[in-house]
Amino acid sequence: MSQEQVSIDCQKGGSKRRRVFLRRAFYTAIGVAAFLFIFVCAMLIYNNVSFYSDEDFARRLDVSIDKAERWVDAHRSDILTEGNDHLLLMLKECSELRHNESFEEIVKSFLDQPISHYSRCWKREVDPNWPVSAAEIKREVNGVAVDYKWMLYAVARQEAGINPEKIGLFDRQRWHRRQLTHQVFALTLLRDRYGSDKLRDELLEHLCERVRGDLNLNIAVVDIYIQRATFVLRAGFPQKIRRRWIERIIDNQQSDGGWNDRWLCFTTTRRKLIFDFSETPSHQHATLQAIAALYLVKYRYPEQFGLRSISMPSQAIK
Repeated sequence: MSQEQVSIDCQKGGSKRRRVFLRRAFYTAIGVAAFLFIFVCAMLIYNNVSFYSDEDFARRLDVSIDKAERWVDAHRSDILTEGNDHLLLMLKECSELRHNESFEEIVKSFLDQPISHYSRCWKREVDPNWPVSAAEIKREVNGVAVDYKWMLYAVARQEAGINPEKIGLFDRQRWHRRQLTHQVFALTLLRDRYGSDKLRDELLEHLCERVRGDLNLNIAVVDIYIQRATFVLRAGFPQKIRRRWIERIIDNQQSDGGWNDRWLCFTTTRRKLIFDFSETPSHQHATLQAIAALYLVKYRYPEQFGLRSISMPSQAIK
């Protein structure tokens, strides 16, 4: 065989091997893409499709509420020490939905205790009649992030001296993630304190629809997942919340009755999701928001979540 023929055969062999390699790479890429597509579809179905009957859901909801109330009783001093007025407002709202002596005592103690680490003007959020001065509000406004400026405006509109449009409170598309949920929170406060307004009400519904879209694609049941569901319910749009999302919140409750910022091996910070094997204890931020969501489902919107026709024993009033 001539040298030229050997060279031609080598070229043909190399070309064949490249074709085989490219074919295998193509099929591998197709297989990986198909696997990822099936996995994403399965996770979306798992996140959005209810798996429990009405009876099972009602039973699980009652058990979850009972465990959560016990958690609050056991961590009363921690809740008061932190003095988070947003969470205490939600505790107050829960007790207004269904009388809970323990919740009421915690809220009363918060309002009665002196505050050294937190401006007293924030108590206006929990008690609409709490006296504040314009100087207090303006001093606090100057020292907080924009989403907390919204909340101060919502609870003390006249004293705050804020132009809400300049700080983006009424922006329809600008804010995302936690700033979006805080925008919903602030607009809900504004409506509840000062009454409905057609344009603001339409904006609030639009923002809740955006939050709903985020929940559709959420997989990890962490603090922001709970907050999204809770704030949309507080805003008065239960039709935008799937029962499956409430089921997943219940399923993620810890053995001590609380919730945390962890799902499987994932824990969130305020800005990102991180992979972490270490255990994370329950904390009040996720727990009190989850309690608010469960109370709203059971005591304000039972029909929307398939509870009205279910005869379940009442929980003991504490």
